[in-house]
Amino acid sequence: MSFKLPNFLNWALLNTLRNEMKAPLSENFTSDPEFKPIDLTIPELLRSTGVDINIDEISILDDGTLTYNGYRVLLYIRDIPSIAGRDNMPKYHLAYCKTLETMHKNSRFNRYVVANSDSGEFQVNIIDSGVQSQTVRLNVCQNCLDKIHWQGFDMQKVARTKRLQLVSQFALVDFFKAYPRDLISVKPSHTSDTAPLNDYTVDWPNISKSIKIKHGYQCETCNVVLRNSDSKYLHVHHRNGQKNDNRDSNLAVMCVACHAEQPMHGHMKFTPDYKAFIAQRP
Repeated sequence: MSFKLPNFLNWALLNTLRNEMKAPLSENFTSDPEFKPIDLTIPELLRSTGVDINIDEISILDDGTLTYNGYRVLLYIRDIPSIAGRDNMPKYHLAYCKTLETMHKNSRFNRYVVANSDSGEFQVNIIDSGVQSQTVRLNVCQNCLDKIHWQGFDMQKVARTKRLQLVSQFALVDFFKAYPRDLISVKPSHTSDTAPLNDYTVDWPNISKSIKIKHGYQCETCNVVLRNSDSKYLHVHHRNGQKNDNRDSNLAVMCVACHAEQPMHGHMKFTPDYKAFIAQRP
């Protein structure tokens, strides 16, 4: 995408100031210059108007999120019929979810563009008798939040009212903190020599107990309360997979069943505690 600079000779304020300063125009300056378009870079386009894409240009990372030209991106529909109205605006996508799988199968991916602004606002084209371009606020796709298990989001286990609350509270600023945009220049915080061992810290038993008490021994995902003899079925999950990162924002209290649904935790379904807990649930 390109932009043209305006002809500053038509700016009365600038001309008045120039005359007061008795500053003549350069001999090489022409009042009818051949303006050179300014080409925006890929990162600038992604943060502003977005980029039309072909499905072959999108890559899917192991965590399910989407990338384009080395940048993590969001996918959304730009061209919208006017009959959609404000209440039926499309959702934007941040992962290869069930919705996108369906669109792909139906060969409707050509309707999408990519962007990665964290404002939550997207440029769309409202199509009626003509085309009206405007910026609108879109909601995140629930299937996408389910795909990455955002803060315990689960389409099957979390009540609709709770899901809608999580959608309304979702902020792209937080998403891009957890999933950085730039996949090319991101460097690891540690080398193989300095990286801390990904294991529980010595004070983990006390931290785990404290966070369970703070949350009232309640699973953040399914809301089951597990006290006393049942407390062994209540776990504390590290959201980013780093067992040595005990910040409150990285810890989630979950029952063993919900914990087993987290990425890379499927092995827990074969443990005696998981089987016993599932057997006693109504």
